[in-house]
Amino acid sequence: MAEIGVQLDARIAAGEPFWLPGLADALVEEFWSTPQATTQAGYTTARWLGEMPPLADAPRNSHEGLTIEPLPKAFHGRFRDAAAMGSHAAIRAAIDAALTQLIAGDAGQMVTRLVRAIHVVEALGPGYDISHSEPSIPFSIFVSVPAGERHGTLRLAESLLHEALHLQLTLIERHVPMVRDTTATGYSPWQRSQRPLSGLLHGLYVFAGIDQWLTLLDAAPLISSEDCICLTRRRAEIAQEIAAVATLGNAPGLTPTGRHLARWLLQSHERAGDRLHQIAGERADS
Repeated sequence: MAEIGVQLDARIAAGEPFWLPGLADALVEEFWSTPQATTQAGYTTARWLGEMPPLADAPRNSHEGLTIEPLPKAFHGRFRDAAAMGSHAAIRAAIDAALTQLIAGDAGQMVTRLVRAIHVVEALGPGYDISHSEPSIPFSIFVSVPAGERHGTLRLAESLLHEALHLQLTLIERHVPMVRDTTATGYSPWQRSQRPLSGLLHGLYVFAGIDQWLTLLDAAPLISSEDCICLTRRRAEIAQEIAAVATLGNAPGLTPTGRHLARWLLQSHERAGDRLHQIAGERADS
């Protein structure tokens, strides 16, 4: 669909937030207009995977437009269903608090538009976070919920945004190819191994978006001093990771659109970093 490509180019030229506010609406509407789609209202992960008849009632614990669903059978060997073991009220409260943090820059609107099903999975332990999504499952994510843990709300908000950004770029790629050579690879600072260029572009898109959200959140009047310290530390980690893919915008294995997207993300992130250093210097001098 050429219209998505035109919108993408226009939004890059306008220097919009990396999550491209409002584009999710067009992507979702187009997706459900395709012949293979059933109905948006009837979407569940289990139904998408064929684990229940198309017209069967699905267990839906609705929350802010999202649904907390049981872990599908296909993932029983990979994750443990924390929603089945924990308090649903506590889980809903934690998700609500995380969505509130995502108001900055309208990032939350993208999350609630794209994520229809949340599967709450068990983390390895306190201080660990799990988030996962798959390109073949369009509107579902798997996350751990660190309710009651230090910086738990920020961590969950990042997980929700992380996976929603993956879902959005996957939908964009349905219309606008980003990779020309599927065999080309590069070093991924997130996986710490050689990965396909598509994975590197996804990583750049996701973490540049998270960093931009953290920047906006850092300027919010209600952010605590302790959370400010957490945000600064997290942004420093992301900056190091993004620096490791600084040449991605010139990768011949990407399409022209893929290189354009990568350059926009890298250049905008670099300018934001320069501004952050300037502000830090001004604060130190005052």
